[in-house]
Amino acid sequence: MRILIVGAGNAGRKLASRLCEEKHNVIMVDSNPDSLFEAEKGLDILSICGDGTHPKVLQEAEVDKADLFISLTDSDQVNILSCLIANAAGVQGKVARVTDPGFLAETDQFDLHRMGIDLIINQKQECANEVFNMLMMPGAHEVFDLFDGKVMVAGYQINAVSPLLDRTPAECNVLDLMQDVRAIAIRRDDKLVVPRGNTTFQQNDLVYIVGTRIQIFNFFTWVCPDIKPFKRLVIAGGGDLGLMVAKAAENEIDCVLLENDKDRANHCSKELDKTLVLQADSLTEDAMKESGINDQTALIALTGDDENNIMNCLLAQKMGVAFTATQIARIDFIPVVEQLYLVNRIVSPYISTTNTILHWLRSKKVRAAALLHNLPGELLDMVVAPGHENDGMYIKDISLPERSVIATVLRENEVFTATGDLQLLSGDRVLVFTHAEEVNQIRTIFQ
Repeated sequence: MRILIVGAGNAGRKLASRLCEEKHNVIMVDSNPDSLFEAEKGLDILSICGDGTHPKVLQEAEVDKADLFISLTDSDQVNILSCLIANAAGVQGKVARVTDPGFLAETDQFDLHRMGIDLIINQKQECANEVFNMLMMPGAHEVFDLFDGKVMVAGYQINAVSPLLDRTPAECNVLDLMQDVRAIAIRRDDKLVVPRGNTTFQQNDLVYIVGTRIQIFNFFTWVCPDIKPFKRLVIAGGGDLGLMVAKAAENEIDCVLLENDKDRANHCSKELDKTLVLQADSLTEDAMKESGINDQTALIALTGDDENNIMNCLLAQKMGVAFTATQIARIDFIPVVEQLYLVNRIVSPYISTTNTILHWLRSKKVRAAALLHNLPGELLDMVVAPGHENDGMYIKDISLPERSVIATVLRENEVFTATGDLQLLSGDRVLVFTHAEEVNQIRTIFQ
């Protein structure tokens, strides 16, 4: 597939990297030569320096030959206009990142979908959803749901006292230790391990598990008995993302939002019903004390500045909060922050954006997709077609690539654990975890 990406920033480079892994033909356009240089260093792409809305630049990029056009610049106007030009050029698929809520409202006079843009991404909303899931599942890493919330995926860190330590999945199944959830991937020393029956769980492994929401919740309640639900949420930063998180969480937990700017603090106060909004510098101990933090508090740093976010988390940890999480914009910061254990959890808007686009890109044949942070792994939602060779086949008899595993099966509205003795039927939605390099092989098996 020929894919033209306008915008070689963090989001564009992250997406281009995944598309190149799948052998797509990627062309990147950006007016900043330094950004293009960064993109070219590790990617096999064609780069064009210029304005992504200028006819001559798009002609040079051969926009009329593109199968998919994606605009991910920092300007909503540029993203919208470039997609409209691509639509006029006959491009079948157009994707725009839009942050201003005013552009997202659908009215009789203004509807970006009717104007020809197929997918409109609200990057901040995607991030807010991830943060909310994280808060509702204490002890879990990178929580997200699939199948309209029927299935949840979460990461679990193996520690020295974990009941899974030094056990294999087969042993856990015999002892009923996994409680209906299924291990689908392990991040071990920044490498991907797809667990088999004889794989031994080791200390510091980040194990990704899949199950229903209640199954995942029960699992964490059991393996992390010392981690209790948070009684208070303190949000540092009242920007769009902080406001979105507060709106999502204020009906579930006692919320306090810290915002230093007076006008923005007043705006947040008007937008929120139950959240206490304080005009204060979150990087001060006085502000932290005023917010009422304690050992049952979660602090989420969403100021828009990576360094400030990290310092917010460190200050909160010093003052005894139970949990810290932050948004990290710079992708190269993420592994450093994780390796130094500076915060408990990290969210990345650019990974969220990539996730959403891949989800949509596969939507005709693969109705869901999700990425795992810092791992070349991906979840695919495949459908068993009537009369296909997999129709009526048992999972144990399906030959999958080495780095792939069937995670779960959705049949109508019921979720089934993907055991070897489960028989697949026509219409089943099969959630498959696979290495990025094996995506096309999975497609071949199920289509």
